[in-house]
Amino acid sequence: MEYCFSPLLILLIIVILSNCEATCNQIVPSNGNPSIETRVSIGECVAFQCTLNHTAQWKLNGADISNDAHYNINTTSGTLTIQEVRSNDTGSYTCGSGSISLLIVKIPVIIVTGQYTNLTVGSSVGIKCTTMPSIPNSVIQWDPPSSSDNNELIINPVMLSHNNNTFTCVVSSDLVSMSLTESITISVLDTSVSSVTVQSLSSYVIGDNVSIVCTISLTNAIGPDVSSLVVNWFKNNEMITDNIINGSSSTFNSILTLKLVSLTDAGVYTCNASINGSDTILSDSKLLCIEGTH
Repeated sequence: MEYCFSPLLILLIIVILSNCEATCNQIVPSNGNPSIETRVSIGECVAFQCTLNHTAQWKLNGADISNDAHYNINTTSGTLTIQEVRSNDTGSYTCGSGSISLLIVKIPVIIVTGQYTNLTVGSSVGIKCTTMPSIPNSVIQWDPPSSSDNNELIINPVMLSHNNNTFTCVVSSDLVSMSLTESITISVLDTSVSSVTVQSLSSYVIGDNVSIVCTISLTNAIGPDVSSLVVNWFKNNEMITDNIINGSSSTFNSILTLKLVSLTDAGVYTCNASINGSDTILSDSKLLCIEGTH
């Protein structure tokens, strides 16, 4: 069976091969001078030239190199080509006595970007992990796993419990002999309740609607998520769950509403507040008096 190729196709193949060769680092042997070295990044292409004939045996650090998918030896020119350099390709290459080529493979550095210190309770942060230079087809993960988008660690919302937590960025690739890691320690602004004040109450009569306001101040602002602020109301030391919290930053109001009060609603009302993860719990109490109708 005969195959015919157009001149245009042949030209295209030649151009592609020429471009591949052009992007490959050409390394010429140093003729016995081991001080001359070539530095390349992981994933780059290198081509070692051999001044001997094609029968010369290539060696890496004294060990024979086999012609395989990773190490391509041109049997005509004797050139050794590595299309994607790995971390363990560092070493001294020889193709006969006196012909030395020293290759140094640069290990990428992990770069962590994004704020992870002095975080505000209730805020949201994204911390990205990359390598410089980048590693082809690498996998980047955070450990322990958390909400993440590819190489980004997302903490939403930030809580006091995140303080002093350590997260490790792990970069793995077939081109690296061992995983690269970089650890960070999260720090969160120490935030607690600094004061709790229940407004003074007047006397009310049966059938009135009563709103009791508790003002809470914090040592540091929180938000926009305020779920870490915990406010509880008590009547005569029994918890009441019906209350509304509003406010922002470092001052909040919690409002307890009593509709159409009766004599049984009279008593001591207590508001206490804390931040999840804080040991500080503050409270204030006021007496509610209910009078009969006139």
